[in-house]
Amino acid sequence: MAEYTKPLPVTDVDSQPFWDGCKAHELSAQRCRDCGKFRWPPQAFCPHCYSWNFDWTKLGETGVVASFVIVHYVSIAAFQEDVPYVVAHITLDGTDQHITMIRNVTGCPTEDVPVGMPVRVVFEDVTADVTLPKFRPVEKSGVLG
Repeated sequence: MAEYTKPLPVTDVDSQPFWDGCKAHELSAQRCRDCGKFRWPPQAFCPHCYSWNFDWTKLGETGVVASFVIVHYVSIAAFQEDVPYVVAHITLDGTDQHITMIRNVTGCPTEDVPVGMPVRVVFEDVTADVTLPKFRPVEKSGVLG
């Protein structure tokens, strides 16, 4: 594996299980045991009922682009070779509280990314310990690209 030179996620006690799930190529989120609502981003207590009780719940692999930006100028030199690239709010399917993650959309030209585009998660193993979730466009017959 080539050396990864871009910034890596900084984990904490609340987010580490999410990143462990990504390493296993699964998306997951905290779900409150008391009120049943999802906690996203991961946090110590439920913002709805203030309970500290939760379980990690596996999420679906698909969603839609809710909004996005195309990055043309970078402030961190390590991303220069990637411009232009898409950073999007992805609303995941199958979550009754509409979890929205901010992730890259890859696998298509930046000008082909519309709001409402169906996407599927793909996992990029960037180091031996870190796997990043990204999203790619979905066709009815499967994933594009």
